[in-house]
Amino acid sequence: MNSIIKAFDTKNLSQIVDFVKPMWSFSEWEDNFRRFYVEIILRNSFFENGLAFQITDNENPKRLCSAMFFQKKSDSNNLQKWLLENSESFSEAQKQSVNLCAEYLEFMDSKVHTLMTQHDIKLSLFVGLKKGFGSVIFGELWNYLKNHGYKNMYLWTDCECNWKWYLKEGFSLIEEIVYEKFNDENGEYKAYIFKKAF
Repeated sequence: MNSIIKAFDTKNLSQIVDFVKPMWSFSEWEDNFRRFYVEIILRNSFFENGLAFQITDNENPKRLCSAMFFQKKSDSNNLQKWLLENSESFSEAQKQSVNLCAEYLEFMDSKVHTLMTQHDIKLSLFVGLKKGFGSVIFGELWNYLKNHGYKNMYLWTDCECNWKWYLKEGFSLIEEIVYEKFNDENGEYKAYIFKKAF
């Protein structure tokens, strides 16, 4: 596979937004709000810590194929400031959706952080935009992090994602959570916390 892994370029956030928007937002929402909602999730996962990576195809270097962002226990970001600066123009109903999303992200992140030590790393975002590239970046970065002395990798995901993939990759499911605020007529909304030792 002809590809290169390098530091994530934030200019590529829009490519991830386009890819995950159908999965992580509601089709009846206005497009600009759908994009904003998805960007909340992405910005919650991004930290200025040198641990955000991307893989591109050498045949088309502008095309993002996969991305992985990581968080150390001590890391923080500027999500709340960004929300305040960019959500003023939305309706009250939209702001309520934004607040529910931010509350959910904070709840799940705090669950994982209580399990971590300073020697652990959290996979905060993993998106494969082109088939096959996700496994490549995952394998390379797993070795990179192992060589940098991390002891365990934690992550959380939910029923809207391909969470069973992590079981195939040797992660242990250590907690299953029903997030009742997102339950609907389709049933319970479940989130999952995984762990794997290096």
